[in-house]
Amino acid sequence: MFFFGIFGIQNKEKNLKEFSNIICSCGMYSRMQLVERYYYFHFFFIPLFKWGREYYIEARCCGRVFKVPRNYIKEILESDTVDLNRLIEVNTPYRKCPHCGEYVDSNYKYCPHCGRKF
Repeated sequence: MFFFGIFGIQNKEKNLKEFSNIICSCGMYSRMQLVERYYYFHFFFIPLFKWGREYYIEARCCGRVFKVPRNYIKEILESDTVDLNRLIEVNTPYRKCPHCGEYVDSNYKYCPHCGRKF
């Protein structure tokens, strides 16, 4: 948030839509939500214009975040399903162990399931 007396610039995040029973990249059924993030200029806390709009899908099961490309936004707002192949994965809190195939926290140096080093 940045203020100049009676006007300023702020960022905002708005939940637009929620999807249920989606199979996430981690292999679990999950709920996902479509989020819009943008900046806006306000005068006396009245928003005047927005810019820098970006759309993301957040998975509740594992915390993954996928960026929605601009050419897919209109289609995803009208649909009840999500095609994860058309999204760009941004934040991956888990990674797959190359030895046993289990999903493990990305901060681990050793797999807690098989004990091998990454």
